Amino acid sequence: MRTLRQMLLTLSIAGLLTVTAGHAAVAAVPENTHLLLYPGSSTVYVNGSKSETDVGLAERSGRYYLPAAKLQDWFGVPVKWNGEKGAVQLTTPSAFVEVLLPGQELLVNGISQKQNTAVLVEKDRLYFELKWLEQYISFRSNVDSKLQRVELRYIKPADSALFQNDTLPNMKPVAKFSVDKDSYRIGEPIRYSNLSYDPKGTGLTEIEWTGNAEAIFTPGLYKVSLQVKDGVGNYSDTFSRNVLVKDEPFLDEFEYKVYHEPVGTYVHEEEAVLRKYLRDIPQLPLEEHKPTDRPLIVSDSPETFTEKGILYQEKVNGKARLYADHVNGSGKKMKLAILVRNPNPDRSVTIKTTNKGEVYPSIYANLIGNEATIEFLQGEQAPQSMVLRPQETAYYKMYPGFYPDQGMNIMYDVETDGDVYFSFVAMEPDDEISDVSLYPQMPYKGNVRGTFTGSEVQWKVDASKFRKPSSFQLGDGTSDRFVTGYDFFEKRPALNLGNYGVVYNIHVERPQAMSVLILPRGGVFKGPFKVNGKIVQTPPSGVMTDYTGYTIIARTNGTEPSLDIAFSPAAGSAFPIDIIFYPMDRK
Repeated sequence: MRTLRQMLLTLSIAGLLTVTAGHAAVAAVPENTHLLLYPGSSTVYVNGSKSETDVGLAERSGRYYLPAAKLQDWFGVPVKWNGEKGAVQLTTPSAFVEVLLPGQELLVNGISQKQNTAVLVEKDRLYFELKWLEQYISFRSNVDSKLQRVELRYIKPADSALFQNDTLPNMKPVAKFSVDKDSYRIGEPIRYSNLSYDPKGTGLTEIEWTGNAEAIFTPGLYKVSLQVKDGVGNYSDTFSRNVLVKDEPFLDEFEYKVYHEPVGTYVHEEEAVLRKYLRDIPQLPLEEHKPTDRPLIVSDSPETFTEKGILYQEKVNGKARLYADHVNGSGKKMKLAILVRNPNPDRSVTIKTTNKGEVYPSIYANLIGNEATIEFLQGEQAPQSMVLRPQETAYYKMYPGFYPDQGMNIMYDVETDGDVYFSFVAMEPDDEISDVSLYPQMPYKGNVRGTFTGSEVQWKVDASKFRKPSSFQLGDGTSDRFVTGYDFFEKRPALNLGNYGVVYNIHVERPQAMSVLILPRGGVFKGPFKVNGKIVQTPPSGVMTDYTGYTIIARTNGTEPSLDIAFSPAAGSAFPIDIIFYPMDRK
């Protein structure tokens, strides 16, 4: 027998079945039909007219079978396909007939019948035995063995309304399910197949399970039950069966979540459990490279400004990354701007922006850092250029409407073909560019400010050999060393605590089957990761705190040649965090 999909395709080509569940369409019922059919022949005479058909009368062991595909044409009997149940359904003048194709179960008005010879499935075609079908359609048949033909006469009844399957009195839906194994080990996934159906074809509106655990972690015999409700309010009888869990370990509760929770899930867990499984685990060796072709210019001090002034300034010639994170603490509306000046008296300078991460001002620090970092990691913006005339000063970016207590986080990758000076400036709403020359340079007040040697960290990890959960840290300042630089204003060394504005590109070679987890260890954390080109937020909503749970950002099956992870510390988040590779044994 062919597949159910093939069966559906064949019947659909015949023009009889619809691929949607629900009521059969009302068919045009012939006034009368006289048929002459010949077993195995495509020739049929309909009311005296000869025609050819793609499927005709079949004969097997002295029994004659009519094709389901022609019942509507010949007798006006609707035939449809119910994909949810895997059933062919006939609405005859006196009964509602279903054939459940997976097991060829025959139902009449919802009651299972012994089909024996009533149904024939052959060469992707469904047939009904002539004499069996006659009791529901009320045609008259005559078999002429001498002429090797069957004669059918059908006259439309005076009451021509076809049987209405939604008027069956008190016909209840049927609840039924199966499981994929006879018994399970502790923590082994249990897969349920819902086989429930509604004999009337109205569809099921409620499905209520009891005890259908995805996995069970204590051995024993467990009862699982299912009840369903149809579209007219009838409830099924409760169907129950027992699930046996043997005293044989497979996965414990912690490992089950690591193995089976969907990628992107924030898994809440008790601190004691997290420390038991994810603390003091082996550290993965990293091959590190820090390019220096794009310096990082960070303006984050004073992070909260209370008056207008120049927050930071630096000269750029070539590539650079601009990063700023500030809060309006002035108590009044301000505007934050980045000014750019061409000091050359003789030539113009072109400034190209190749990537950016911006966000509207907000009072939610974790939100602005997360959203700006997402946009920057996606890197989907088209490059933009601006040209400065000799000794011209202009707005590179300007953000008006910066209200009290709101914060702003911004990142830009720029390239220039000459010397320019970028200045991060907190301005009064009515001030112009010409007023900035009178602004004071703001003093350093903690956090991060300076020009740093690089804006990218490249790590290469071999993930093919370890056999126990292993990790490496981001933002701990020891294994992940912070980038160094100097303060342009104060001419002193600077350290980028947390490596804000730095993008980590982590290339994992030959990953085995494993889950990749993010575990915060320093406090409140929220930030995106770009995994094989797709953004995964940690967590999907809200924030994580240290040792309250982990987020699964990736899962590999051991066949991938590599795994690539990009990350940049989001403003407002605390560090360090652990990236944990948790191997999954092939169970």
